[in-house]
Amino acid sequence: MFALRCPPSLFALSALFVLLGGCSVNGSYPDATEPDAAKLRFVADTSNATLDYFDAAHCDGQTTGILNNLLLGDTARRVGMSVPAPKDAKGYLEVKLKPGEQIHLRTNMNTGYAVCGKGFNLTPEANAEYEVRFKADSKYCMTQLQRLQRIDGKDVRTPIPLVKNDFPACAGRNPLFPKTYPDTPHRLELMNRVIDKSLVVTVKTDPAKEKVENYSPEKLDTLISERKAKLGFDLPADYWTLYRENLKTFGDDMAQNKAHSLERFKDEYQVRLRQLKDEQLEQWALPKTANAKPEKAEIDLDVAMMVEYFRIGNGVTVEAVDRHLERMARMDERYEVCARFAECWKRN
Repeated sequence: MFALRCPPSLFALSALFVLLGGCSVNGSYPDATEPDAAKLRFVADTSNATLDYFDAAHCDGQTTGILNNLLLGDTARRVGMSVPAPKDAKGYLEVKLKPGEQIHLRTNMNTGYAVCGKGFNLTPEANAEYEVRFKADSKYCMTQLQRLQRIDGKDVRTPIPLVKNDFPACAGRNPLFPKTYPDTPHRLELMNRVIDKSLVVTVKTDPAKEKVENYSPEKLDTLISERKAKLGFDLPADYWTLYRENLKTFGDDMAQNKAHSLERFKDEYQVRLRQLKDEQLEQWALPKTANAKPEKAEIDLDVAMMVEYFRIGNGVTVEAVDRHLERMARMDERYEVCARFAECWKRN
């Protein structure tokens, strides 16, 4: 979900100028025409934001438009989605996607002094609605994918993890999608050995460094007592039963952050190791010894993956918090708390 903001490359700046120089404010990507097409909204809170589309026939990508540019008005692409855009959206566009086939989407931004973005795969479901939210601050940009639904007359946003960065349909077609080698039992064993001796796995799986905290019954009692005192009015007992359950679920989610982060870290490491030939994997998989000096490329990848682990951990935390906020907001809507209390739990 998170990526570091970097100084713009010549390629990135050139791509931006090409976009601004042509009649492409609405992008080159044509909406899918299937009657059961999925719909996707791209919400950007940063300047010069774009969402690019890739499939097996378009490995060099298609654009969907540009948002929040000082020189151009935002694209007005809309496809009639049932769930409205967030009230605080700075700019957004909507497109239709062909259902049932894996595609690759990539968010991008360019502020003139920094570029940032994230690529991810998605297999749109028929008639489904999605929302990609793109934010940035001084150090990071964040891409968030959510499934949109109308349930019992309410708008529900459910986070979807961004865990896949390779795209087999375009592997080897350009630098954005490097060539990868297919998984075999032998290659998987080698990749697992490389990952198991990585900095992250060595440090993060040390039992002496384990620290898992859940909400204790006493902590839950304290949180509920504080909330009751702040409300200043009575609510039925089943409200507080649900409140306790939601807090416990959130505590359980947060306690699993490390395990979930490690799982995604290993998946991401495999994505990168698939670009190596068998001979190089075999060399990197050798045990660490005093006489065996690892290759510079192996060290560089290990360090890069340490940084990636923290990005992944941030993403896992954001997802857990989003799920918690959604549960609490549904609860307060159900019991009409917001009509009586300004600081109720609310959806974005």
